[in-house]
Amino acid sequence: MTKNSDTLNGFVDSGCRIKGEVTFENAFRVDGHVEGTIHSSSELIIGGKGVVEGEIHVARCLIGGSVRGSVDASESVTLHASAKVWADIHSPVIVMEEGAFLEGRVAMEAVPPEGGSNKAAAHIKKT
Repeated sequence: MTKNSDTLNGFVDSGCRIKGEVTFENAFRVDGHVEGTIHSSSELIIGGKGVVEGEIHVARCLIGGSVRGSVDASESVTLHASAKVWADIHSPVIVMEEGAFLEGRVAMEAVPPEGGSNKAAAHIKKT
């Protein structure tokens, strides 16, 4: 479920609705509805019935439900087969399972090898 020994920090269960800003330190799961901004240096899991409307800024985002807005993930974004996403995505790694829906812009920056330069990413940014 989680990477780097992240444990589930909390969740928004089915039938629950949050409007505002959500900040967390460890993995967080949404099976309900969140409207607003989500911030974390960890992992966000959006379950099959979960809905997020707004901005997402996390390390890793696993989407099984619906997202409308934007997703900025410093490590990766995974769209499971049940995902329905109307959002702009910015992440160095994007995994999209067959059946997932995505409408929006996708921006991926090249990740340089350890100790290497990032000339390709610098070129992409300039154009």
